Amino acid sequence: MSEEFVSRNEFNTLKNEVQELKEEVEEYKQLLIQIDKKCDVITEKIANGEKIDELKIQPIEKRLQKLEDNQGWLWKLCASIIITGIIGAIITFK
Repeated sequence: MSEEFVSRNEFNTLKNEVQELKEEVEEYKQLLIQIDKKCDVITEKIANGEKIDELKIQPIEKRLQKLEDNQGWLWKLCASIIITGIIGAIITFK
C-alpha cells in the first residue's frame, strides 16, 4: 500500500526538481532568443555587405568597359597609321 502513495517529502522534492527544470528551460529559451537575434543581425550584415560590394563593383565595371572601348579605338588608330604609312611609302617610292 505504501507504493501507491507518495510522501509529502517526496512530493516536495519532485516539486523542487520540476521548478528547477522550468527555470533551466526558461534560461535556455532566453539564450535561444539571443542567438536568434544575433543570427538575424549577421544575416542582415551579410546581405548589406553583398549590396555594398555590388555598389562598389558596378562603377568599376563601367570604367573598365570604357577603357576596353577606348583600347579598341586605339588599335584601330594604330592600324590606320600603319596602313597610311605603308601606302605613303609605296606612293613615295613610285
